[in-house]
Parts: sequence; C-alpha cells; structure tokens
Amino acid sequence: MFSLRTAGAFLAFALTLGSMTGLACMARTAAAEAVGYVAENAFFTGDLGDGINLGRNLTDKGGSRKGSEKGLYGGSRQLDVCDPELLLDFLLKAGNGKKKAAWAKALGISAKDKRVKDFVESLTEVVLANDTLVVNHGYKKGKANRYDALLEAGTAVLVDVFGLPRVKCNCGNPLAVSDHDPGDVDIKFKNKGKGNKKWKVDKDRIVRVEKADEKQKTLVVVDVKDPDDEVPIDLPDPGPTETTEQVPVPEVRDSSEADATQVLTEAGFAVETESTDDPDVEPGFAAGTDPEGGTTAAKGSTVTLLIANAPTTEPVNVPSVAGMPQADAEQTIRDAGLIPVVSTQGVPAEQVGRVISQDPADGQAEPGSTVSLVVGEEQAVGEQIGGTDAGVDGGTDAGTDGGTDTGTDGEADAGAGTDAGADAGTGAGAAAP
Repeated sequence: MFSLRTAGAFLAFALTLGSMTGLACMARTAAAEAVGYVAENAFFTGDLGDGINLGRNLTDKGGSRKGSEKGLYGGSRQLDVCDPELLLDFLLKAGNGKKKAAWAKALGISAKDKRVKDFVESLTEVVLANDTLVVNHGYKKGKANRYDALLEAGTAVLVDVFGLPRVKCNCGNPLAVSDHDPGDVDIKFKNKGKGNKKWKVDKDRIVRVEKADEKQKTLVVVDVKDPDDEVPIDLPDPGPTETTEQVPVPEVRDSSEADATQVLTEAGFAVETESTDDPDVEPGFAAGTDPEGGTTAAKGSTVTLLIANAPTTEPVNVPSVAGMPQADAEQTIRDAGLIPVVSTQGVPAEQVGRVISQDPADGQAEPGSTVSLVVGEEQAVGEQIGGTDAGVDGGTDAGTDGGTDTGTDGEADAGAGTDAGADAGTGAGAAAP
C-alpha cells in the first residue's frame, strides 16, 4: 500500500533528482488562515463576522468533494456568523467602485449594482466543518490578488447554491475552487504574531469543495451545537445562472470615450471608466482597459475603461542641482516634471562633469518647461578662462596706441580711427605718408 510516509520519501527523492537536473517539482504553497484571522490586503476590514472556534474538524472525511455532499459545513437554523448586508453596503458605496469591480471580476459576475446585490442575497452563511483548501483573493493595487489558502474549520463563509464557498465572512474576500488536491499542497503559517494562531493540520481531513452538478435547494450541515446531528438548511433561489462564456476584450486605445464604450458594450461587457495618466494619449481618449485588450474575460463582467487625463498645469518646484554630477542632475530635473537642456563650459579639473549653473536656479516653473544646465568640461589646451584671445587688456589684437594720432605735418598719423592701441585696437598702424 502506498502510505503517506512512502509518498513523502518519494517526493523528497523527486525534489533531489529535480534539483540535480534543474527540473525541480515544488509543492504548491497554501497560506494557513486561522478562525478570526484577517489576512493582509483584505477587501473589507469592518465587522462582517468571524466564525466559531471549534478546536477541531467536525468530520473525518477529507479530499475533493462535491458541494452537494453532506457534512461539508457546520451550521444551524439560527446561525448568525456573517453580516451580508454590511458587505453589500460596503460594495455599493460610491467610493468603493474599484473594489467592487475587482471583487466581482474574481467571482466571475458583472459589477453592476443590481447583479452584485442579487449575488450577495443568493448566498448562505455557514462555517467550514473541516479545514478547507480554497483560492482566496486579497485586494492590492486595484486588483484581486489570487492565492491558495487553507481556512481552518469553524471559519465563517458564504456559500452559493452549488455548495461552493464564495466569500470569506470576516474580510469580504472572494473565494474560488482550488486547482490543487489537498495532498499536493505545502501548508505555511505566516503572521502568527498578528492573530494567525497555528493549529495542528491533518492532511487526511483537508477538504477541497467542487461545484455540485446542479443547483441545490437545501444543504445538510453538521449541527455546530451537536456534531452528532445534521441539520438541513434552505438555500435561496438565485435566479438565472451567470454566464461564464469567455470572450475577447477589444483593443480600444486612442478611441474616443464614447466609441470605446460602445465597442466594449457590443462585445458583451459592462463598462466603468477610470482616469489615468498617459502622456502618449490625447486627453479624454482611451488609454486602455483593465483587463487589457487582447485578453479574454467572462461575458457580462465589468471592463474598466481607462481615460487619459488632461496634463496638469499646476507649477512645479525647480530643484537646485548646482554642483551635482550631470546624470544625477538631469534625472532630478526630469523627476520634477521638467526638461533638462545641457550646454558645456571649460572648467578646472575638479568641476568637470558637474553642473556649474542652472537657469532658472529655483522657484517654480510650468510642467514640461526647460531648465538650462551648464556642465563643466575639460579645458582646452592654451585656453584662458574668461577671454576670447590673448591680447594685452582683453582686446582682439596688439596695436600701438589705438587713437587717431595726428602727425607733425597735419596728416592722419599712426592708425587714424581704426588703429589699435595698447588698449583695444584692431591692428598696428604706421604713420600715413
């Protein structure tokens, strides 16, 4: 018989062999989440409910099981561990549109308010009878961040009419069916100092719930007050099943908002708009979509149309970069939203490659305007800093006296008018005959 110990030895051998050949097969990691623990990046941090600290699994049967089977969940006819109405209030709140869109997308439903409301109202609150493997979703940078999680027995969840866990009650996170069998995951405990207490996991009793073959009118759950008893609980009628047909997301970049909305709507999507910074797209036109054009998404789901902002006209501060190396100075100017324009000047060796001066040197300027930088370069051989030639007092040549000297015979003498004297002449005149 192929025992767990044998399986462990085989896995260790496979990992060692894989490491030697560069083809290591690593077990999928699942984050263990105890009853009451709210993981980082939760969709909701309010008091949606918590669960029941059972201290053990209510049943002995683990493995992959259909959502129609008895004993997957614990409950009672008076179970009160979730607050779906509070979750719904949060999702439909005007300022939470991005979270609602990400939440709906993770669940494969439309983000229209009515559809979200109908979906939440179709769910039923229960607690997990066994440690249960799911796909959990946190909210990070505007998107649902998918990860495998093991939820401890007693965790409160909302289930749908196919018997699937769809929402984790204490944080509102969307849940989905794991792609892995319970025996193929490596359980990791993190954040034990942040309320995620460690418990003893029996892999033989881990459950993975799969969708039932048809909608269920009732679920038979283990009575949380008396695990020897079973209780049938009625499920609400969810109405028509949401389509899961996957269709391409059209490319709409550089289209007008109206045209892009029409194209996406005709492709079968609900559309929400969001502003974004994109200097390469005309303000008011489409900069792209989320999910991106060219990918696929569930027909009827929400696509976020990204509309380019008008460039800001508020002045920005001009940073002082005098004395900085050229590369650092240029980057600092660009980071401020300005454009560096560089010229050079011969300087002593210690100033080569550094900014000698800038214009403007401080104050504020319009975004995208230029800042002139003078950068030191190696001085040319024979060059004197501050002049253009080697005259006596800074002139352009060496003349004799530079005036309109009058000779003894009344003729114009020695460089009349144009003769360059010792101060600023342009040539050395001789006395006119």
